[in-house]
Amino acid sequence: MSKLAWKEINWILVQKRLSKQQRRVYKASMEGKHEIVQALQRRIIGSMDAKLLAVKRVTTENQGRNTPGIDYVKALSHENKIELAYKLKLDGKSKTISKLYIPKIKTKKKRLRPLGILIIEDKAKQMLAKLALEPEWEAIFESNSYGFRSGRSCHDGLASLFLVLRGKTPFILKTSIHKCFDEINYDKLLIKLNTFDQMENQIKVWLETGIMVNFKNKHNELRKVLEGIPQETIISSLMANIVLHGLENHIKDWYVNIWYSISRYPSSKGKRDRRRIVGFSRYADDFLITAPTFIDIVEIKKVVNKWLIKEVGLKLSKTRTRIVNLTSGFEFLGFQIISIKIGKRREYKVKISPSKQSKNLIIEHIRKIIQRNKSTSSYVLIKLLANRIVGWANYFNFREYQKVFSKIDCIIFKQIKTWVFRRKSKGLRSQEKLKEKYFPSGNIYTFRDNQYKNDWILTGNIRDKEKKYIKQNFLPKISWISPIRHIKIEGNTSSFDSNYLYWTKRILKDSNFSNNVSKLI
Repeated sequence: MSKLAWKEINWILVQKRLSKQQRRVYKASMEGKHEIVQALQRRIIGSMDAKLLAVKRVTTENQGRNTPGIDYVKALSHENKIELAYKLKLDGKSKTISKLYIPKIKTKKKRLRPLGILIIEDKAKQMLAKLALEPEWEAIFESNSYGFRSGRSCHDGLASLFLVLRGKTPFILKTSIHKCFDEINYDKLLIKLNTFDQMENQIKVWLETGIMVNFKNKHNELRKVLEGIPQETIISSLMANIVLHGLENHIKDWYVNIWYSISRYPSSKGKRDRRRIVGFSRYADDFLITAPTFIDIVEIKKVVNKWLIKEVGLKLSKTRTRIVNLTSGFEFLGFQIISIKIGKRREYKVKISPSKQSKNLIIEHIRKIIQRNKSTSSYVLIKLLANRIVGWANYFNFREYQKVFSKIDCIIFKQIKTWVFRRKSKGLRSQEKLKEKYFPSGNIYTFRDNQYKNDWILTGNIRDKEKKYIKQNFLPKISWISPIRHIKIEGNTSSFDSNYLYWTKRILKDSNFSNNVSKLI
């Protein structure tokens, strides 16, 4: 095929045909028809549509596409993409993973964590395997698992916690996996995977090569937002969810059938109500479990450890496992969650807000960017800062945090103001002239369909190469990001379940589209 052929591929049609096959896998898995599931999966990994889409995602759409593996290849031509798609096959082979060591984002000491970098062909093979396996497991994954799942996010995990915790003061088991899958029993994982020989042989090779290195000290959402560090978790993220699948149901079944009667709680409650007493929320290998009493949560901790050892040969991290009461507060996914008394009735209310560490993180990150770019133009500096600032605000835009955002705006403004008034521009010796150059008065700025008038907004100008016109930009404030009340995903709803109306409404509700655009869609 020629170079032109790649450009002429009808990607909408390719995605449509593949999605149809994936929905069939999802439906068969829901119905427990394992033989049909495997037959459809074999068809997917052998189809040209899946191969083309796998190559496209790792060479065009993937955030880490510009990070080379041991072959030092970062990009492919259109001819090479087509060639790769044709020869793509789960052949039970894998190249050595090169390791990139990057600093941890949540440690006081300067420590490094490994990030496994694959060659492009192995990335495409992993994506091909994921396209076949994901619909099967999405049909059976537990409802309160949110990390690395299609259509789910960390905000769903927070929303589920809010629903469980509101009006209560339970005890919380906040924990993570010891050494993050370093000691996983691969034989037990493959038994749990229960897939056909070709897929099993390929995944076994990847496990032996070290794909789970990407789950050591799991990736941090804030690092992704602020630094754009590529996360090579194509198949390892799915494997991690498969490893921990079943934990939620095991805990709740144990609590309902064994512990509830031992503890002599009222027998009038039905099993459904008893299951609701224990709260659970998991994001990747971080999870929280809630229970009414301290004794309950201590026993649950023992049950979790036993299950991990028996099922996959893992255990809880001693250093990252804590038992706290909600009134003392705890951190989860960069947010501080605490229960406080408010009002005349002194009723408990759950407060979720950006943690102190998360606030310091954006302030320190902005400071470092400014320090590294003392002599750059304001236009370039704005381009460097805007994505980080807006990305941080979007991540923490879970509730109304106007006061928090305004305080951070004030600190960032002081940093930028210092950067401006240390500069020396031609003919601009006075601070008044410098101010008007970088913070022009009387301007009205349009951001996300809203207009703001402010005399202290950093602006930048740059003339294009042909000097025909001047490009302008400005640095938006964090407080300009309007709050979006996130609604938790419904139960076991999946992006493979053919509920188009639900997913269309959900995408529009969580988007930053204007009202006019939303109506058109």
